[in-house]
Amino acid sequence: MDSMGTPPQFRFVTPGSARAAEAFRRINQQPSWVTKTAAIAFLLVIGLPILLLLVVAMIAATVVFGILGLLNALSGLFKGGRTPEAKRKNVRVINRD
Repeated sequence: MDSMGTPPQFRFVTPGSARAAEAFRRINQQPSWVTKTAAIAFLLVIGLPILLLLVVAMIAATVVFGILGLLNALSGLFKGGRTPEAKRKNVRVINRD
C-alpha cells in the first residue's frame, strides 16, 4: 500500500474475481460501526429533541392563532353592521370627486 491508504489495483482474469474484488472494495468503503453509532447517538441526543421542540412549537402556534382568529371573528359578530365611516376615529377623510 502507498501512503494514501489505497490498496494496489489488480487485474483479474475471470469476471467473477473482479466482481468479488469490487464487492470487497465497496464493503471497505462503508462507514464503520463506530461512525454509525456516533451518527445514531447524535440523532437521538441532538436531533430528536430539536424535532420534538419544533413540533410542539407548531402545535402551540396553531392553537394560539386559531383561538385568536375565533375571538376576532366572534368580536366582529357582536359589533354589528357599522359603516366604514363609523369605524374611523381621528381621521380626516379627503373626498376627491
